[in-house]
Amino acid sequence: MKKRGHYCKVCGEYKANEKFPGKGHAAHICKTCAALPPEKQAEEMTLTRLVNLPWRLSKEQLSWLKKRMKDKRDAVRTLATEQYEMRFPPRMELDELEDGIEEDFDFDMDEETDIE
Repeated sequence: MKKRGHYCKVCGEYKANEKFPGKGHAAHICKTCAALPPEKQAEEMTLTRLVNLPWRLSKEQLSWLKKRMKDKRDAVRTLATEQYEMRFPPRMELDELEDGIEEDFDFDMDEETDIE
C-alpha cells in the first residue's frame, strides 16, 4: 500500500500535505520540525537516520556510523554505538571462550563412577 502524505526527514513521520510549509516540501521538513532550533533539527535528523539504517551497510554508511560513534552529542553517540554493536558484536578472545566452556561443563568424576 502506498504511503500517503510527505515524509519529514527530521522526525521520520509521514504527514499530510498541509503540515508542510511552502519551503518545507522541497526540504522535506514539516512545520513542527521547522520551528525547532537548527541544532535540535540536526540531532533529530541524525537520530532518525540512525534508527532507519539498513541491516547491511555500504562502505559510506559504515564510515558515517563510525563517525557518529565519536559524536559530541550523548544521545547520538549512544545510539550509534548501540547500532554498531548490534551489527558487529564484539568478538570474544579465545581465552575467554575457553574459560566459558570449562565453566559450562564440569568433568570431575566421582570415585564410585567408572566408565568402561
